[in-house]
Amino acid sequence: MPRRNVSLRTKLLGIVAVTFAIVGGGLWLSAYVILSDQANHALDARIEGLSKSLAGELTDYVLMNDLYTVRRILKRAQRQHPDLAYAYLLSPGGSLLTHTFDGGFPNTLLELGQRERIASEAGTVRQRQVKLLGGQAGSLWLGVYENVALNGVRRTLANLALALLLGGLAAALVAGRMTKAFLAPVRGMVAAVESLENGKRARVPVPNDELGVLGRALERFSETARRRSLELRTLNLLGQRLNKTLDPQEMLRATLNTLVETRWFSCAEALSPATERGSLLRVGCKVPPSECPALRQLQLGRPVEGFQTLGINDEVVLALSGGTASEAFLAAVADYLRNGLERARVHEHIREKELERRRLLQAVLRAQEEERGRIAKDLHDQVGQSLTALRLGLEALEPAPPTLHALKHLVETTLSDVRRIGRELRPAALDELGLEAALKRMVQEMTDFAEIESDVFVHCSHPLPPELETVLYRVAQEALTNVVRHARARHVSVLLKEHNRHVQLVVEDDGIGFDPRRVGESSSGLIGMRERIELAGGELVVESTEGKGTSVYARVPLPAEVRA
Repeated sequence: MPRRNVSLRTKLLGIVAVTFAIVGGGLWLSAYVILSDQANHALDARIEGLSKSLAGELTDYVLMNDLYTVRRILKRAQRQHPDLAYAYLLSPGGSLLTHTFDGGFPNTLLELGQRERIASEAGTVRQRQVKLLGGQAGSLWLGVYENVALNGVRRTLANLALALLLGGLAAALVAGRMTKAFLAPVRGMVAAVESLENGKRARVPVPNDELGVLGRALERFSETARRRSLELRTLNLLGQRLNKTLDPQEMLRATLNTLVETRWFSCAEALSPATERGSLLRVGCKVPPSECPALRQLQLGRPVEGFQTLGINDEVVLALSGGTASEAFLAAVADYLRNGLERARVHEHIREKELERRRLLQAVLRAQEEERGRIAKDLHDQVGQSLTALRLGLEALEPAPPTLHALKHLVETTLSDVRRIGRELRPAALDELGLEAALKRMVQEMTDFAEIESDVFVHCSHPLPPELETVLYRVAQEALTNVVRHARARHVSVLLKEHNRHVQLVVEDDGIGFDPRRVGESSSGLIGMRERIELAGGELVVESTEGKGTSVYARVPLPAEVRA
């Protein structure tokens, strides 16, 4: 069960109420004990005095056995003293002589014996025995109502309780007004803290009492929180701006603009004292760069007065004026800018390395294609011609030896293999007829050799550059080689088309497939295809599932001259 929140005012009023109840209750209880004790003593003294008075008055009449006069005296005493409940006289032997009861003497009194207190319908009766002449003349018993004697005490206690209640109500009223006045500044402080929590500026009340210490502390906290919030918003804005660029000059500009726009400073400069240029960037500054006092002082190696300076690296210093900020905040700004500049430097270094890698890889691929073309030409011009001459020589032999037919078949097969290898190294159709014809011929030859059904779809509305044709041809060749060697496919499809200023090459088969996560990085064929496509500015995606075939997607942007 959730706990209920109790207000401070309720707690203070509760403390006052409990304190007053304890003190008032203690006072009332003390008065009750004291007054009750005094009333009992007074009642005992009254009974003692009345008993002795009546005993002295009745002794002579008892001795004369004048019971009529004795009863008359007792009845008179009962009329004179309303609290006298009854009186009766016993003989020395204990027999009843006379009494004040009108309806007859109740025998239960004799049965109760010498009890000091007796309960009756009219109230508790306190009973007392007085012996006449030491008991020789008998004994007189008197019963006095306690209620009559204690009524005054009860009235006094009731009046005291009423006075305490009225005093408690008055104290609660006064305490309520005092707590309201006491808590008014506290409510103002709470409202100020809530405003700060919502990002709003608020004035904290500072009373001239003990709460003033808390008020002043909250006021200092409010100002500190406001500055910290502004610092965090500034750093967040600066981080967003720095993340949008990799240009060091733009990073400097973003930093200076952020510090001025957020009103930390009215003038922000990026200086390079060690270079001839001196002033790199300036935002919000009204003094010309040539008259910048911070630059002159830095160039002279003197302390910069009137500025907050921020060293970024060996070359760049930020000079800030027209405002003030904490050293911790400025250090955070410097760290943000340093990290951004370092990120830009690393990115530029990676970009240069990537360009160098691309140049080297392009040179390797170009040399590879040239070497393939040279080898293909040598195979055609030298090995092919030699095999053709050998075949003609074998046909001219007379008489024909028994092994001539086998030798002629071997020469024919070897010559066919040499021509096929030559075409694979550098197909003449690619140079003479273009990509479409070369691609269709290659698919036909490879699928016929592996006894695989094939479909080829080519739709290119623009002639492609030779370098791009070579890339697409080699990627298709490597994909088909993988199909023939590993896929165990029954059918393969090759699609080449233009779409949305890109050339797309798709090679799909219905073979056994594989897990790209286990094969991708270890397959030199896949790596080679991806490198060729990426060098052309495109992307390669290989999708495969074991038992469901493989799809190779290559997408390369068309060169600007082809798009036009």
